[in-house]
Amino acid sequence: FWSLRQAGNSGVVDVVRGRADLCATHCWIFPWISSIMRLFKSTKVVMVTLFCNALFAMSAGSQPVARDDVEATYLNVPTAASAEAHLRYITSRPHVAGTDGDFVMADYVKQQMLSYGLESKIENVTVLLNYPEEAPSLTLTRADGAVVPVNLAELVLAEDKTSDTVWRNHTFHGYAASGTGTGPLVYANYGRPQDFDILKGLGVNISGKVVLVRYGKCFRGLKVKNAQELGATAVLIYSDPADDGFVQGNTYPKGPWRPEFGVQRGSVQFNSLCAGDPARAAGPASVEELCGYSTQDLIPSIPSIPLSYAAATDLLKQLGGATAPPEFQGGLDIAYTVGPSVNYTVTLCTKLQSLKTPIPNVITVIPGRDNVGDMLQLRPVIVGNHRDAWVYGAADPNSGTAALLELAKGLGVLKQRGWQPERTIFLCSWSGEEYGLLGSTAWGELHASTVRQAVAYLNVDTVAIGSVLKAGGTFALRNFFEQAASDVEDPAGGALCLQRTWEPIGSGSDYTVFLDHFGVASMDFAFARVGAQGDLVQYGQYHSVYDSFDWISRFGAGGTGPGKAKQAFAYMKAGAEVWGLLTLRLADAKVLPFNHSAQAVALEDWHAELAKAEPQLDTRELSKGISAYMQAAKTAEMRAANMLRLSTRTAEASRVLAELNDRLAFTERQFLSEDGLPMRKWFKHLLQAPGFNEGYAPRTFPSIADGLRIGGLARGQEELARLAGRINAAAQYLAPAEELIV
Repeated sequence: FWSLRQAGNSGVVDVVRGRADLCATHCWIFPWISSIMRLFKSTKVVMVTLFCNALFAMSAGSQPVARDDVEATYLNVPTAASAEAHLRYITSRPHVAGTDGDFVMADYVKQQMLSYGLESKIENVTVLLNYPEEAPSLTLTRADGAVVPVNLAELVLAEDKTSDTVWRNHTFHGYAASGTGTGPLVYANYGRPQDFDILKGLGVNISGKVVLVRYGKCFRGLKVKNAQELGATAVLIYSDPADDGFVQGNTYPKGPWRPEFGVQRGSVQFNSLCAGDPARAAGPASVEELCGYSTQDLIPSIPSIPLSYAAATDLLKQLGGATAPPEFQGGLDIAYTVGPSVNYTVTLCTKLQSLKTPIPNVITVIPGRDNVGDMLQLRPVIVGNHRDAWVYGAADPNSGTAALLELAKGLGVLKQRGWQPERTIFLCSWSGEEYGLLGSTAWGELHASTVRQAVAYLNVDTVAIGSVLKAGGTFALRNFFEQAASDVEDPAGGALCLQRTWEPIGSGSDYTVFLDHFGVASMDFAFARVGAQGDLVQYGQYHSVYDSFDWISRFGAGGTGPGKAKQAFAYMKAGAEVWGLLTLRLADAKVLPFNHSAQAVALEDWHAELAKAEPQLDTRELSKGISAYMQAAKTAEMRAANMLRLSTRTAEASRVLAELNDRLAFTERQFLSEDGLPMRKWFKHLLQAPGFNEGYAPRTFPSIADGLRIGGLARGQEELARLAGRINAAAQYLAPAEELIV
């Protein structure tokens, strides 16, 4: 009913039809109900969504589920049709963080959760945001005084029904400065420190220039930061076709890749310095106390905008200057040069309003047997996906939102049939991720006592842009993830398997506050897209107005050709199935499925890489710490195996089991340093964190890298000793010396 009350578009009808599909499939206990529901598939009935959910709950609750049947019952619930219906509605209107659309979609998620019989509420947090007051302008002023405007808007496409939106004219960056920047143009490749070093070697001075860079290799905010520090007046960031345009294949609407007029919006917060709201408007402390920086330190002071490669072509064709080195070459059919421009200057004007405003997190809780009113006994499993988008967000992030709703639906069925998890489950629909992980970070900091008790955080962002399963995070969870994935059918046939190496994670999504700040073991997974060279690439409509329901229906998850249309929805279903198995197994495990030996092996690999890259460092202390951790891991695994075989349920056995589980889960906390990384106090994890100059991408042993960058060999050696101390502390916590099995 709520869905129809929001009203007025064909997408709602599909929500109704999807719910009718669901009831027709699952109301098996009442054949006559199934017949009625099939009639609803072609009927626009106002009450059908609420009615079907009620009937679904009745049928689900009619037969108690045996504990051995929990997973099989769960896997029978998610459907591609239902995921499609959710996504059609969520993408029916823009829902940028803090806008009306964001609140509408938050209410939709909450109402769905309630309809599944789950406890759900919206928790608003106040944050600093910015929005365009008017469309930006970019002009070229030629030597003869002629002023030529550059088109910045995304075009309306007949093949994309939602592309005619005011947001197509608002190609802006979150947290970019409002104002005017003017000067000759310089091309600086990806805008990394090494790119600016090359320009310096070519005699190109950045001061007083407008800098053109391309997306990729490092976070967009750090591109602006690097240019700003060198005296640039403005930054233009364009999407080169080599990365996600015609070099990869046919462009939209004929293919999946970015069209020449497509634009990638995004935040330009300096995310490697600190995550979350740069003003910390919601508390629980000031930004200076939490991050070690002021608000002004964390966001740019110069204007910037995103550009299409059509607009960039016009600028680059006329640039002049020295020929760009090979690593600066992109996919455009032009001669890349670096400038500075001689025959024209560039002027960028932006008018943005900054304000402190609420954003809505939707928090759903399934109380477990650990929820007895004593916070010290709570051991929650936290599951999260962000909901806010740069316009429609069909892939990023709402393919994940559709999967989250299917996950919740399955857990709701189990709950209706009498199941209660051993550990409390939090299902979180975050807002403000796109600006800088705002909703999740605020919730984590404001609910620190709950987060510190969590056994794991399971994140999904953009779940279905391809068909290649990738994952990363805490290495002690790798084997656990691989087993769960192998128990789910791949829509392409056979069982799912991890098709890329498990990787550390940096600061690309909402896991950041949980892993990097609180030391909660975390993971993130997705079905990724393969590019023309066989490597994983960003999908073509990332942060564009064309990341729409029309696009994902035709091209998401590689859905081209006969029989592959709507393939993305099958991968959303598969994502919900994997995510659900992970959640259920963590929530109900007698012994938590952490494999610290796998993490110890990863540390050995990182140690070898460090020794090769920085031979001047003395790494013997680090090597000893890793060996101690490996021995502790083997001891913990033997204890875990013994506990799994133990069938008695005495009070002493329960105490020993609880202690073992705490050691398995909370060892990750031991890798935190209260002082944080050098010059980055908010990031406390010493094993993996976002690279200082990368942003999204992770750095292993980040404190050592930061120490070497800041203070040379002496500081790097100090940081190595600090890291070794934390690894030794982890070993001692996981398996105290008196318990070691040699």
